[in-house]
Amino acid sequence: MTRRIVLGYDGSAGARAAVEWCTEHAGFLSAEVLVVGVVDVVPLVGLAPAASPSISLSFDSIQGAMEQAVTEELEEAVAALRAAGVRCRPVVAKGNPAQSLDRVASVESADLIVVGRRGSGGFVEMLLGSIPHTLAHHSTVPVVIVPAND
Repeated sequence: MTRRIVLGYDGSAGARAAVEWCTEHAGFLSAEVLVVGVVDVVPLVGLAPAASPSISLSFDSIQGAMEQAVTEELEEAVAALRAAGVRCRPVVAKGNPAQSLDRVASVESADLIVVGRRGSGGFVEMLLGSIPHTLAHHSTVPVVIVPAND
């Protein structure tokens, strides 16, 4: 049986700490790490009607650029994991980040989700929501939340 870890990665300090956690634990767990970056397309929907005719940006081109940026961002984590000898592969998902990570974990039969804690806390986190908090309360698999190495 292949064990799998879904690693949520967004380039933040918390995400980099989560990569370090996976580097230390994936070998011990004999697990493959799926490094998941999420393109949240919901904020883009509001841009489409507001676009001026003088702006030649389409929803598809903006989404494509975001997917490319996420793909490039994932390479940082993938390179670090591979350098440590960890089996891994990048995955780009679309949608709400917490739901997307949980969906990838379900589809890939993952045993664990690992995410970093941003640490914004307080009012900002209350307004924006917390991916780790949502996963901890709603995920179908165990979740490890790794604090940033500040």
